[in-house]
Amino acid sequence: MTASRPSIFGPLLGKTTRTLLVMLAALAVPYATPRLRVLRVVPAPWDDVAATEAPPAEPAPPAPPPTSGEQALPASENTPTIHNALPDESHTTLPELDPDVAATLRTIAIEDPSGHALDGFFEQLARTDRKEPHAVTRILHYGDSTIASDYVSGTMRRRLQARFGDAGHGFILIANPWEWYFHNDVLHSSDGEWKASRLAGPITSDGMYGLGGVSFTSYGGGVAWFGAATRGDYGRKVSRYDVYYLEQPVGGEVELDVRGSPPERFSTRGPSKASRVHSVVTEDGESKLSVRAIGGGPVRLFGVALERDEPGVVYDALGSHAAMAVYWQRQDPAHWKDQLALRKPALVVFQYGTNESDLWKLDRDEYEHALAGLVDELREASGASVLVVAPLDRAEVSKAGKLVTKQVILDLVAIQRRVALSHGAAFWDTFSAMGGSGSMGRWYKTRPQLGGGDLTHPTPRGAEVIGDMLSDALVSAYQRWSRERDAAP
Repeated sequence: MTASRPSIFGPLLGKTTRTLLVMLAALAVPYATPRLRVLRVVPAPWDDVAATEAPPAEPAPPAPPPTSGEQALPASENTPTIHNALPDESHTTLPELDPDVAATLRTIAIEDPSGHALDGFFEQLARTDRKEPHAVTRILHYGDSTIASDYVSGTMRRRLQARFGDAGHGFILIANPWEWYFHNDVLHSSDGEWKASRLAGPITSDGMYGLGGVSFTSYGGGVAWFGAATRGDYGRKVSRYDVYYLEQPVGGEVELDVRGSPPERFSTRGPSKASRVHSVVTEDGESKLSVRAIGGGPVRLFGVALERDEPGVVYDALGSHAAMAVYWQRQDPAHWKDQLALRKPALVVFQYGTNESDLWKLDRDEYEHALAGLVDELREASGASVLVVAPLDRAEVSKAGKLVTKQVILDLVAIQRRVALSHGAAFWDTFSAMGGSGSMGRWYKTRPQLGGGDLTHPTPRGAEVIGDMLSDALVSAYQRWSRERDAAP
């Protein structure tokens, strides 16, 4: 019997199979953790588009000291996309959520043991609620990149204006100082030569950054446009444009042009540096304003507020990319006080913590002392009620490969609560409202996604959930205050 000859295909198939298995294993590794998302050959089926397009993670400190001077800005346009904008249509209910995640959301009340931290805000809101003439309630929401993208604040603006009336969109920076700067329900673009100094750097020598923490300068040729939204259910009317600028001895001229009206000019020159506002009144409705620096010296502007002569709420989103609360120590105190006095807010919302959680070493005592000083300064300088809002949960991958809360977030929430309640401010716990420990991990994994792929920022849908919860908490606190006031002898 002739012995069978061994086939050459046996060993070859074995090697090929092993090679393929090794290659497949290597390709699969980036899908095991969000940290390796950039190494994926194709998007994973569970990766929501909104998450992959969410704002980039904040740069991890320690960062080099900020440089002095100004940064030239490219032309920009406030372009809504599915990745950054709320839907045009109005709705009154939360977006449809995964039942398991929805069950972890918590109804968190505004914390105010004194019972009086928000009295000034509620008194003004009551006048607005009664539709008294010119009763405008202005809210300033300071924060980091989440607010710079009008996440959370965009929903807050819509909900509160639907409840109390639309008195205008509010304050917008002259140009986009960061790629992710965006506002819902408004037209905004810029072109020409604008240079910016920012609290996060490059910084100014005089510490004057305006209401929103960014100063814009043009020696001529810089132009910016602002206008009411032309579609959707929100932001469709404006009757006054307030241009915030710095008067200075060498100041140049600005030309303002509202379609349908003759252009007008004003000078930013004055005997000394001072905060000023120049207003342009137009018929209530859709309109568009152009702001142009025409030379004769440097023109230094901060932003434009869109308002209406109607009782209602104005909600300013004053977020800064990569910002920390302590950056406001770089603002000249007298200048900030002047800016706040011009704006006349009834409530200042102060929401930071994301970038503080990136510090290699956060000195808890130093941070608490600095935050307390800022809350005191805000209350004194603005004359407004102050609401400290905790940071969102932030996830990291544990040694076991699970998504868990960064411990420093828990410390930041505790410090912020302690500071707020001991310094005359109110407090709202975003972290607990999201579901507490592990919530960002759950928000990232759920479908539709509520947490972004950086495990730090919410998706637009997730931001809307937070905005809904915070606006509900504010309205509930106001209604409780109203009942107690009416019941008082």
